[in-house]
Amino acid sequence: MNIKLLLIEDDEDDFVLTRDLLDEIAKDQYTLDWVPSGEAAKQALASNQHDLCLLDYRLGGDDGLTLLEQAPRLGFTGPIIMLTGQEDTSVDISALRAGAVDYLVKSQLNGARLARAIRYAIARREVEVERMERLRVEAESRSKSEFLAHLSHELRTPLTAILGYTDILLHRSSSERDEADLLTIKRNGQHLLSLLNDVLDLSKIAAGKLEINIEKVDLNSFLADLRSLMEVAAAEKNLSLDFHADQPLPTVIHTDPIRLRQILINLIGNAIKFTQQGSVSIKVSIPHRATTQICFAVADTGVGIAGKDIEKLFLPFSQGDGNRLLAQQGSGLGLTISKQLAARLGGDIKVHSEPGRGSTFTVAVEAGPVHQGEWAPLAMTSKPDARSNTSQYRLSGHVLVVDDLPDIRYLIGEILTSAGARVSYAADGEEALACYHRERESGDAFDLIVMDMQMPGIDGLTASKQLRSEGYQSPILALTAATMQGEKERCLTAGCDDYLSKPVEETALLNCVQTLLEGRVDDNSATPAAGMERLVLLVEDNEDAREATREVLQLLGWEVLEAESGAQAKEVVSERQPTVALVDLTLPDTEGYQLVEELRKEGLEKTVFVTLSGYTGDPVRQKSAGVTRHITKPVGLSELREALDHLS
Repeated sequence: MNIKLLLIEDDEDDFVLTRDLLDEIAKDQYTLDWVPSGEAAKQALASNQHDLCLLDYRLGGDDGLTLLEQAPRLGFTGPIIMLTGQEDTSVDISALRAGAVDYLVKSQLNGARLARAIRYAIARREVEVERMERLRVEAESRSKSEFLAHLSHELRTPLTAILGYTDILLHRSSSERDEADLLTIKRNGQHLLSLLNDVLDLSKIAAGKLEINIEKVDLNSFLADLRSLMEVAAAEKNLSLDFHADQPLPTVIHTDPIRLRQILINLIGNAIKFTQQGSVSIKVSIPHRATTQICFAVADTGVGIAGKDIEKLFLPFSQGDGNRLLAQQGSGLGLTISKQLAARLGGDIKVHSEPGRGSTFTVAVEAGPVHQGEWAPLAMTSKPDARSNTSQYRLSGHVLVVDDLPDIRYLIGEILTSAGARVSYAADGEEALACYHRERESGDAFDLIVMDMQMPGIDGLTASKQLRSEGYQSPILALTAATMQGEKERCLTAGCDDYLSKPVEETALLNCVQTLLEGRVDDNSATPAAGMERLVLLVEDNEDAREATREVLQLLGWEVLEAESGAQAKEVVSERQPTVALVDLTLPDTEGYQLVEELRKEGLEKTVFVTLSGYTGDPVRQKSAGVTRHITKPVGLSELREALDHLS
């Protein structure tokens, strides 16, 4: 290593002495440049071409301290050691205050001492440079995180208005053409939300802030849930979806189920998207019995990928050419995120593809000490203790089964009755509404309605909308034989809580009904305190988002008080006390958690507070302020119904 030194010294004898000392230490380690005057020194310091400067305290008529103070402004970034002809503590202190890293008396100078001073000065500067660089990177990372959080909030707020008004119009619409157009708006709004989530995930991965939570995962249950998520999309394109394994598999693996599911949903979703006919299959395997990795090979019979495009697949915002159906391409973020998630899970994703013959994406992830656990053939059951007959289910509640086909109606009723439910029947939507009115008046309200969607007269979609508009709060399970794209979305938008395709499999029906019944709440439970009115305070500064949220709340049967700032919220609650307060965390005059604390002091001790934001809430602040729940924007019909129905 060659260290470039700048010596600012007006005495040539001292220059020679310094040069000889450096040669004595290690002649080849130093390059010494000598500047004998103050003006020349300023030019040399401004060039900033030296690792260290040795500066004489007196430069003829010039003051070395003044030059020392000017050095940073001139552009010199290296350390400076002050040299003086006599020992003086006051001069020493003045030099260090002016920015010198050391102070050497010429009469006491020797080679070892000079070398040590230079070495220590450069080492300290390197440490300081590293520290400043670390602080700069941390500041940039913090600034980026704050920007992304702000961007997330700003994008999710208008999405609240877009998706909220779409839900409202879907409930009002009686035209199939209008519904189709509105569903297109909603589908694209949800796609935009998905893209936003992808960008945020990618930024978290890049910043090293994406959390990975390894836990025990029941493999059969995990894969069964995954299949149930993806089979509707496959059925809409008449594709077969097959999960299989050629060997016994561990019953339990150790991984992050949320992130592994995210990877597989992306891979299976892409396979379905780019396959027009044929099948999508998922083969699960353990390459070697002693290994700690598990593999999922997602194979399709789709369009395939050209060799030159495979290398670009995992680059952000990159896609293949026309061979991958340009009209169906997305942002190009899904595979990028999936590959990085796979790496975080201790594995990788590999691709084999032939244009026109399909593709196989194989993801391998760490599965933990699988060789120590039980192994068994793959059995796609939704729970490890899968029930083989209805006697093992214990349903409790009054269920209305609505279907225009008597055979289907009574078949479903028999399955539910044998599992413990009390069942009533209706042949169409009109009869279902009449049953609801009759039972509500008698005090024997239905705990669940199983509703066929395709019926003569008043169909299931219309009946579900009408039930919700009349205040029915318990779950509605949609049944449909339709496989057209968007059918599930149509059912959920109409007010249904879940969806099953016909023909209905007995276990799937019982699992779904049991889940809905176990999670149901009484009609009055949406009101947090008994006897209080259904009055909600909405504090939101964005006018469009506020209006959309207000109309959705009114659709759910709530009276709404509105405020666009913290100050206005305080004025509103001085006149009426709301049952629930929905508070945006980003307001023009205050911060949401602070406002909640202030409103509680204003007398809203019994009010249930829910915060809204375009970014994840702070659990610590939430608990401290007394916030019951946080909803991440966009806020739509389903989010508000779930939040209000489950407040306690």
